[in-house]
Amino acid sequence: MSTQIQRYISKQFSMEHKVTDSPEEIKTHLHDRYELFYFISGDLTYYIEGQAYKLSPNDIVITNSRELHRIVFNSNVRYERKYIQFKPEYISAFQTDDYNMLYPIENRKLGFCNKIPAEEVLEYKINELWEQIEQTTQEASPESQIMMKAIFIQMLITINKIFSKYNHTYTDRHKYDEKIVAILDYINKNLEEKISLDRLQQKFYVNKYYLCHIFKLNTGFTVIEYITYKRIMSAIELLMSGTPALDAAHAVGFGDYSTFYKAFRHITGFSPKQYYRK
Repeated sequence: MSTQIQRYISKQFSMEHKVTDSPEEIKTHLHDRYELFYFISGDLTYYIEGQAYKLSPNDIVITNSRELHRIVFNSNVRYERKYIQFKPEYISAFQTDDYNMLYPIENRKLGFCNKIPAEEVLEYKINELWEQIEQTTQEASPESQIMMKAIFIQMLITINKIFSKYNHTYTDRHKYDEKIVAILDYINKNLEEKISLDRLQQKFYVNKYYLCHIFKLNTGFTVIEYITYKRIMSAIELLMSGTPALDAAHAVGFGDYSTFYKAFRHITGFSPKQYYRK
């Protein structure tokens, strides 16, 4: 059971603070917004696009709208977290040609360098900025919305500073399975092809049963689950650019529309036509 400590929701920006006494596995998903996830307590592994992040209190995890992620709990100890979700349009008026506040969120290899360690969060006082934003959401003053956005922009600029200084260090801290990284890269570049376990076995010289085991171990996803989610995500982009649903289904590797439709409804909760823009 989850307890809502604090919640603020608007069309382009939201933040929540929750506590769950006996957490259950959070299945593979993605958001249509960018997310800053502030970990407070719990015993979990955060999987993002094939990379596993073991979290400590005050770690922050950032994900964009293209990164599949899931949370696996190693035990049922009390789980507390905060998160901010926002759309890029929320701060677009403050972006310039010379400075992109969203660079660390948008311009990483998927699943890489998602975590800001607690020591950096505290040193750069991101935790204090977060608390200031929380305080402004509780105020009813005319200037509160402006103050909230101003503090959030300051937070994004601070995150940029951290990544520009420590980006290579972050990369060095994570040891990735090169075989899995190669397989993930192949899947993402060949979604329109027929990708089977037999094909992956032949291409990467690894037994398909062992592949299933190490893929799940390293990514938190099954091979088929990952391929399906990535195909649906790619289909959404096509639909929103004006590609008819049937053409989008074939373009991302689905052999028949019925299978595509069922997978689309299961993952998004909507029909493909609801994403289609003429």
